[in-house]
Amino acid sequence: MRWVSGREAAAALTDPRTLRQLEPFLARECSVSQAAKETHTKPNTMLARVRRFLALGLLEVAREVPRKGRPVRLYRTVADAFFVPYEATSAESLEAAMRERDAYWEELLRANVVRARLEDAPRNGGNWGTRIYRDARGRLQVQAAVTPDENYTLLGPERPAALSSWRDSVYLDFEDAKALQRELFFLLKRYQQKRGAQRYILRVAMAPILE
Repeated sequence: MRWVSGREAAAALTDPRTLRQLEPFLARECSVSQAAKETHTKPNTMLARVRRFLALGLLEVAREVPRKGRPVRLYRTVADAFFVPYEATSAESLEAAMRERDAYWEELLRANVVRARLEDAPRNGGNWGTRIYRDARGRLQVQAAVTPDENYTLLGPERPAALSSWRDSVYLDFEDAKALQRELFFLLKRYQQKRGAQRYILRVAMAPILE
C-alpha cells in the first residue's frame, strides 16, 4: 500500500477520468496498447498518460517482453493499493473532497438518466415535467411526470434500464436502517460481479438527516 502525499499524484488518483486511464495498470501488468483498448483511448493518448503517471511516481516498468524490433514494455502501478488523505488534495474540507470526487459521477449519472428519458419521450408525448403532490400517507412527493395525473416510470419491460430516485422522508428505527444499509450494499455487490455487455453507472447512498 502506498500513502500518497504529493498534490499532483493525489489529484490524478482522485480524478475519475484520470483514474480510469490508470485502472488497467492497477495491481497488474499491462501494455500501452492493451490499456488503450480497455479504456477506448487512442494509443498515443494512452502513451502520454503513461508518461505522466511515470513522472508522478504512480507507474513503473514491470518488465519487457522481447519481440522483433523494440520489446514490449509492461507497466504496473508502484503499489497494489493507494491511500489518498483528503489533506493531500486541494479540498478545503472532507465535505469538499467528497463533493469534488462525486461531481463527475453525479453529472455522468444525471446526463445518462436524462438521455434515457428523452429517448423514451416519444412514446409518452414528450411532455416532461415535475408532479408535486401529497401521497396516501400525507407526505410530500416530487416526481418526474409526463402528465399531471400520474408519475413517470421506466420500469416497463420495454423501457431503458435507468433510475434516479430520491427519498428524504424514510422514517426508520436504527435496526431497520442498518438492515436496509446491508441489503443495499450486498445487492450492489452481487450485481457488480456480473460481466454483461453494457456498462452502467449505479449509485446507492443513504444517511441519517441530522437537523
